[in-house]
Order: sequence, then structure tokens, then C-alpha cells
Amino acid sequence: MSDELHAVHRRAGWPSVRELARALGAGVVSSSRIHDAFTKPRLPAWGLVQVLVVELAGRTPGADADTEVKRFHGLWDEAAQADGSSRILPMVNPVPPAQPPVAAVERPVLRTLLMADVDSRAAQDEAGWKTMRHKLIKLLDQVTYEAGVSPGGRARADWGDAVLTVISAPLPAGRLVRSLLKVLPEDLAVANRRTSASSQIRMRLVVTPGFVTLNEEGHWVGSDLTRASKLLDSNVLRDALRDASGDHVLCVTEPVYEDVVRHEYDGVPANAFHKVLVSTKEGPLHAWLHQPPLRLNW
Repeated sequence: MSDELHAVHRRAGWPSVRELARALGAGVVSSSRIHDAFTKPRLPAWGLVQVLVVELAGRTPGADADTEVKRFHGLWDEAAQADGSSRILPMVNPVPPAQPPVAAVERPVLRTLLMADVDSRAAQDEAGWKTMRHKLIKLLDQVTYEAGVSPGGRARADWGDAVLTVISAPLPAGRLVRSLLKVLPEDLAVANRRTSASSQIRMRLVVTPGFVTLNEEGHWVGSDLTRASKLLDSNVLRDALRDASGDHVLCVTEPVYEDVVRHEYDGVPANAFHKVLVSTKEGPLHAWLHQPPLRLNW
């Protein structure tokens, strides 16, 4: 995998580690950690490899970021299995235990977060779940693309059973909400027409701005992300999906509603949302739920 990472670095024109760190966003990944990914025998965390491959593919003429990410994930997985570890490979010069690890991030960065999860009852077994998750990812990729987000402007990660899309590209949030209300229902209907009744996709989604960091394991973390996951997993959204005539429900946090939906930017209909309250151990969360059925005239 190391050879291939150097090869894609070369095809992208050998951008410096500092240049890559700046391109990925201030504070997301330190330049020293990127340098280690290219030079150290230790296997980098997959989250770091993923964001590097997306950025380098975006600088390479004719390269497809999604294709490269899938290829590198296969290489990374093989390398991780080579010594029975999913985290590191043997190191030539191990760091002494007393030395603290290199910081994964310098400080939190503001991103647009899209979280999605499917009705798990529809997946009868592991194979069915993998198929459904693959379809979910394709749908989310299409939605973000239609909203104007290139593959290089987003990163994808697992968050429990949910799929998290972290959007770093400048994006009017109204475009993303509009795409979720217009593009997703159409694409979802087409996808479900092609599958059996037992494999129908029904999903819950949450959109929020949030401060996040990428930790040493390559996982996105942050309190805004945690709150969004509580909304996604709440009974309020689960009940809404159960009762919905369509195949998805969308929830936006108060900042998205107040700054975007309420003003009906990009044609998003404010009257299609109603306020909900989700109780958590940390206190109540206020959010806004899109209430189907509603036929939208765009």
C-alpha cells in the first residue's frame, strides 16, 4: 500500500505535506502526521488514508476519487491483515512507550454533517445488510453530488450502524436540504423498485453544522456529531419513519432551520417542517422534522 500511496502522490504532482494539510482544512490533520503516513513503516489509520487519497485524486487528471478510495481500502485491509492487526504494522524503530503519540488534529474544524441510517428490520442477514449499506452509500453520494459537492469535498465514515458524510467543501446548506427533499426521494423510489420487498430501503437522515476532529484511529469525533447521532437514533425519528408514507424522513438541527430553512433559501419549503423535542440524558434537543407527505413543486 505504501508504494501505491507514493505513486498517487507522484501523479498528483508531489504536493508537500504542508500543502496537503492546508488543503484538507486547518486543524484536520497535522502535516507531521501526513509525513508519517508517507515515511513510517507503521500502517496509517484508514481515515487518514481516505482523506489523503481523495485529496490526491482530486489533483490528478482523469482520476476518480471514489474508485481510488475503494482500491486503497482493499490495499489497506490486506496490509492490516498481514500481521493480524487492523491498526498497525510492525515498526522498524518503535516509539518508546513513554513518548506521547503524534496528535491526530490540531483543533476542531467546522463542517457540514450528514448522517443517515436505514431501517435495520429490512436487512435479514449480514449479506442483506451489506447490500443495503452499499445502496445507501450510492444514494448519499448522488445526493451530495447533486448538491454541488465533489468527491474531493467530502469524506465518508461509519458511525455505529449509521453512515456519516463530512462535507468540507463550501456549501450553501439550502442546496443540500433541497437535494435531500427532491433528489433523494426520486432516486430512492427507483432503487426500491429494483429490489424485493424484503430489501426495500427506508432511511432516517440528520443534517447539522458541527465542529469535528479526526482522532488517531481515523474516526471523526465531536459533541455536535454526538448530538446529531442522538437525533438520528431517537424514537421521534424512528416513529416518524414508521408512520411516513414515503421511504425517508429528514431532520435538521436548529441552526440549519433558523439560518436556512426558515428563510426558504434555495426553495426549501419552511412550512414542510415542524419542531420536535428529543429527550436525552444530557438534556432536551430541539430540532425540525420534515413532515411528509408533501408534493413539492420545484
